[in-house]
Amino acid sequence: MGYPLCETITRGFFVNVTSFDSNICQNLDQALKEEWRVANQLGGFASSTIISANTRRQHGLLIAQLKPPLGSEMLLSYVEEFLFIDDQAYPLSTQLFSNTVYPEGYRNLTEFSLAPFPTWTFRIEDLVIAKSVIFLYEEQTVLIRYQIAEGDDNLVRLELRPFTAFRDVKSLTRRTNRLNTKIETLPGRIRFAGLFFHHNAAILDQAGTWRLGFQYPEEKKLGLDFEEDLFSPFRLVYTFLKGREVFLCASLEDRPSIHPEVMISKEKIRRTNHSNPKITF
Repeated sequence: MGYPLCETITRGFFVNVTSFDSNICQNLDQALKEEWRVANQLGGFASSTIISANTRRQHGLLIAQLKPPLGSEMLLSYVEEFLFIDDQAYPLSTQLFSNTVYPEGYRNLTEFSLAPFPTWTFRIEDLVIAKSVIFLYEEQTVLIRYQIAEGDDNLVRLELRPFTAFRDVKSLTRRTNRLNTKIETLPGRIRFAGLFFHHNAAILDQAGTWRLGFQYPEEKKLGLDFEEDLFSPFRLVYTFLKGREVFLCASLEDRPSIHPEVMISKEKIRRTNHSNPKITF
């Protein structure tokens, strides 16, 4: 039996579409209604809206299915993304707070597409930036890849700050002083609270921070708790050159290194050979 490689949800229904253009992506109210989801064979998944703004407590980049009685665990909720050109900051990510949208990366988003992986295309000045989320089918791992698709600028850097939750998928996180914020680092590898990060960043800033008051409007509509605090254990700074890929990988797999190109190639072949399952309403 197959699994849904990538689905979009419009007003609560599964629909077969291939992409959304800037007319949808840059319309905040409309974009927040469009959702994507990918799953693995272990019961884990990644999901969000097409502008990466989480509107449900089940939205996140790495939700792992752990052994009973733990169940589905939200590990990596969100990655804050800023592109810098000559020290001018341009957001790629989007999140919702009380009466505030920050950052406003959706304003730079020109397309979201589904195949072969969820992919976002941003146009900033004369650059076109592509971001893809590759959720591995055979393990609890998500790989996020960034590329310069068009344009050429020698003074470009990308800054990423991952936000973690470590909670049951049905609950919410509150700021606590009991969290062990210690991280262990090796070149290209970070361990934090049992989660392993791999990257090819030039700079690692180990100053962790709490961000308070993330809001999930779909939970609010249901009369449920809808506000959450998330912890970011570090910040990564990448030198971003045309023709060079940069990446961030989060995984429960403990290994000394990863090979992103091998992961991507394997997943692309498997998805190309996969026949889409029937979707019922």
